Amino acid sequence: MRSGVLVSTRTALAGATGNALVMGVAEVSTPLGWVLLPGLLGVSTRPRVAALISAWAAVLLAASVVVPVVPGHRADPWALGASVASLAAVPLLAWARRRREERAVARVPAPRDVAVFTMPAGTGRAALAVCRAPGEVATAVPLRRGGLRVLLGMAHGATLARPEHTRALESAFRDEALRGGGSLPRIAGALDDLVRDIAPGGYLAATLVEVSPEGRVTLLRCGGPDATAHAADGTRPADLPDAGPLGLTGAATSVAEAPAGARRLAVAPAADGAGSRRPTEEALRSPRAADAVVALTRRPGDRRRTGPALVVDLPPERPA
Repeated sequence: MRSGVLVSTRTALAGATGNALVMGVAEVSTPLGWVLLPGLLGVSTRPRVAALISAWAAVLLAASVVVPVVPGHRADPWALGASVASLAAVPLLAWARRRREERAVARVPAPRDVAVFTMPAGTGRAALAVCRAPGEVATAVPLRRGGLRVLLGMAHGATLARPEHTRALESAFRDEALRGGGSLPRIAGALDDLVRDIAPGGYLAATLVEVSPEGRVTLLRCGGPDATAHAADGTRPADLPDAGPLGLTGAATSVAEAPAGARRLAVAPAADGAGSRRPTEEALRSPRAADAVVALTRRPGDRRRTGPALVVDLPPERPA
């Protein structure tokens, strides 16, 4: 699981290259001018990409010194040393940032046949249970300031349900979810295109969930399970509009918000895989979201589990 909004590799490389060209044309020779932008771009991406950006910026810097077609970086040892040290620190800073963000996602003790992760969800907390059953697709992407995006569903069709293809769907969701301007319908559209490319005869029955940093919850149901809301007056289905499975029905736009007054929201698959089953009152009354999400994966009258399942604890008051 990944967090934050990351700069793409292409953007970072283009930014480092453009910065070197501008510094050379403008005859800027100070180390700060040559390493500041590449450093900021590197820190804003993955550690491996940050190392690539630093190495490329160092190549451009050396080229400006060795081939001084236009005035470039200063050639004296102090200036070169300062720039090299700064660029070498960028991957370390990117790694430290990633470690700090990953600590927000914690794997908690659970039965051996289910993995449970807890994470911030706006001003509340969320728990995601993953059973890794055949065709299961589940991933959560924590965002800055406590935001969260989650995909959970089932891939149908022998080709689409292969492990390498379900992992590709999860990876595509993570990449799209990390894009700052990507909405749930846009993410669903990208997944729809990918499903059609991987397995034209298959489809993904999924539900996408987004929690804003302020605690506002929006959901997009694409053939996946309905949400169930637990409030002071009991438990009731959220009755989400269903746009149909991804790969079969095209673009999905029917985004809905969590029911007013809901204190806990659950998204769990049906026991028979044919639709949403209403989670039990006992499961949703569990004091801990992690306990509730584990209970939701248990098949009634069966020792096997079915997943994935998500429980989001909502604050008492959320923005309208």
